[in-house]
Amino acid sequence: MTRAARAGLVPLAASLLVPAATAQPVFTGDDPLASDTGQASLTWQADGPVEIAITGPKGNTRPLFGGRGETLFLSGLADGDYTVSIAPEHGVVTDELVLEVRHQSLSRALLLTLLGGVVFLTVLAVILRGSRGD
Repeated sequence: MTRAARAGLVPLAASLLVPAATAQPVFTGDDPLASDTGQASLTWQADGPVEIAITGPKGNTRPLFGGRGETLFLSGLADGDYTVSIAPEHGVVTDELVLEVRHQSLSRALLLTLLGGVVFLTVLAVILRGSRGD
């Protein structure tokens, strides 16, 4: 093997031993997220496995996801402001996302249900009354 060929192998061997620099995982999409149903979809970009954690309104942090992937669907969240963080596996947090959950008012939902019932009964009464006249 010539001296030039050996000199070309040294950088090649070094590049195989040193891992390539990977992009840090980051969330994609809207920030802050807002939900009136307690549900949210998270998306991110990462070159390897990630760890995602959520901090609730009371300050308690819990893990949500660990591994490879690019999307996560959350549901069943109570009212409050949440902070969702992403980090490479066994690494430090590289990005955070704020999630605001504000459910619709129960009194408004009940009022709209009552209004729908009144409209239904009125239509039913008109149909029955019109058929009697024939």
